[in-house]
Amino acid sequence: MVGELMIDQAKRALEVGIAENCLRVAPKCTVLVVEDDEMIRTAIAEILEMMGYAVVVACDGEDAVDLLQVGLEPNAVVLDMMMPRMDGWTFLSRIRADPKYQELPVVVASAVVSERPAGADRWLQKPFEMAELDRALAHLCAH
Repeated sequence: MVGELMIDQAKRALEVGIAENCLRVAPKCTVLVVEDDEMIRTAIAEILEMMGYAVVVACDGEDAVDLLQVGLEPNAVVLDMMMPRMDGWTFLSRIRADPKYQELPVVVASAVVSERPAGADRWLQKPFEMAELDRALAHLCAH
């Protein structure tokens, strides 16, 4: 259901020409999208790219940690909470315990949490409007 809503948003974005209006020569910032649902992960990544972000994806917290360990330096993270292997809560506590990532902005996007989890900078309830995510990321990347 959430995945279908995200796909519908992507289609609407294409129909109104967001891709032409929002692409930039240089990306706004690099965003790591950590989401286990492939449809949602792909939709978020594609829409963020259309909005001018550079996007890297991970299918769970463990993959995200691996990407950080091999040198990925995102400006922000979009994080789902319910994932296999390493969930969002574990990922958040792990990066917040590492001095290198304590200040890394994290936007939690989840259908299962009803308030901003400890360690997160922003929280969005799924399904959310991509404009909300864009505003949160733009604010976090600017600071």
